[in-house]
Amino acid sequence: MGGISETTEEYLRRAHAVCPVIVIQNRYSMMARWHELIFKACEELGITYVAFSPMANGALTGAYKSNKDFGNDKQDFRGRMPQYSEEGIKQTNEIVAFLEDLANKHNATTTQISLAWMINKHDYILPIPGSRKVERLQQNFDAGKISLTKEEIQAIDDKLDTMDFKVFGGH
Repeated sequence: MGGISETTEEYLRRAHAVCPVIVIQNRYSMMARWHELIFKACEELGITYVAFSPMANGALTGAYKSNKDFGNDKQDFRGRMPQYSEEGIKQTNEIVAFLEDLANKHNATTTQISLAWMINKHDYILPIPGSRKVERLQQNFDAGKISLTKEEIQAIDDKLDTMDFKVFGGH
């Protein structure tokens, strides 16, 4: 049994035919949905999808309004990512604003709604958000307690279908 990172459906199926794959790790967030094409294979083959960068490198937290928020820190490369460009920030702010109403309804943050969307969408998706602070780790953990309805998930997906995000690692 094994795992694969950054895979495609075609490669996953070939690898699984040779050695059972139990987990894959690919980028996935509201802003980075191009790997949704692999979901059918995950479901069919019983494979867990570990979603890295579920907050689109912090963009979905709503904490950053400009690439200037990263200052002159040469080690923090997020300021050079497409989601933090002038156009990218506008798109990011639009989805964050959309999520705020749902977050208020669930007494949650937009970060928690973003994670809950993923957790509630499919039982084989496991997000792994990065956290440097204990309070964010707790907030991320608490996202697992939020139950979104199928209608709420669909409403989010419908909104996302109307948007074309520029995001790091994206197409």
